[in-house]
Amino acid sequence: MDGRKIRALARPAPITASLSAAQLTDMLRLGVELGGGRRGGLATAVSREDWVLIKVSVQKCGCDAAFHPGTVTDPRLVASVLGYLVERGLGRRFSIVEGAPWKAAGTADSIWDSNWNGNFDGLTYRSVVQEMSNKHRSLRFELLDLNTAPSLEMPVNGRVFASRNPKGMYHVPRVLRECDKVISIAPLSTRASTDIGLSILNYLGFSPADAYGEGKQRLPASGEPGEISVDMFSFHPADYSIVGGTFAAESDGSSGGSTRMRRHNVLIAGTNAPAVDAVGAAVMGFDSTKIRHLDLAVRHGYGVNDAYSIWTRGVEIDEVKAEFRKPTAGEVR
Repeated sequence: MDGRKIRALARPAPITASLSAAQLTDMLRLGVELGGGRRGGLATAVSREDWVLIKVSVQKCGCDAAFHPGTVTDPRLVASVLGYLVERGLGRRFSIVEGAPWKAAGTADSIWDSNWNGNFDGLTYRSVVQEMSNKHRSLRFELLDLNTAPSLEMPVNGRVFASRNPKGMYHVPRVLRECDKVISIAPLSTRASTDIGLSILNYLGFSPADAYGEGKQRLPASGEPGEISVDMFSFHPADYSIVGGTFAAESDGSSGGSTRMRRHNVLIAGTNAPAVDAVGAAVMGFDSTKIRHLDLAVRHGYGVNDAYSIWTRGVEIDEVKAEFRKPTAGEVR
């Protein structure tokens, strides 16, 4: 804390309460305001002419019987981020992107058209883009399926961590290399084999199904999920990261993929993804210094992973900390 007075939320609610879109927007804007800090924040991370990729996380298909909203980036949160940027004249092209672990394009339950069983007030990613496009015709808003987007086979920038990929060669969507900025938005979630999901694990979605198979079944040939995510992160580290919101997911790591939802109204935002993820890990009850892929990110020089050494503003970690169910076995996203 730096001693400055922090404004209160306009519509405060208990940490486990259901949140409206307006409450979520207010939480996002306060989080972004507090996340400015010494390095600057979202308002300085994006410039007026930038092409911005907004990387969402979709771990479950909306038609899946096991689906729950903690496995998907809330479209209302995406709409709030776009609104924040557009109001400030930041960015000229905005692409909402994901490469879900199945080829969603053209299916009956496209990730862009699913209303996620009404859990996000019936909002879809496509409706977010359509509304923004209608309101701001001089700007470009679009949806891009990373599974089928043009890609290049390229070597990792700098140190390679994937144990089974010593040459560090990956198929990478061209948009990741060509865009100006990347904003990673992911719910609080636990994952088998990596303990946590969040910003850096969100980069696994940049692996195209056209290269790695519809279920990404060829991706493990490169290494463990945490190793691969840090390698992918190196192609264009996130310029801004947001984790949390209202819905969260807890995986037990079982072979059946048992995952349960919980409400945990916490949002963590900042310009340094490893730091954001470290705080997110601590909020979920993990020792952030023992998360292997965060340690790899530190070794690469991307940030720090000791949550309690990170300068934060807002509530203290222990005030919103919860003991999320810990995964017990391995699985690959």
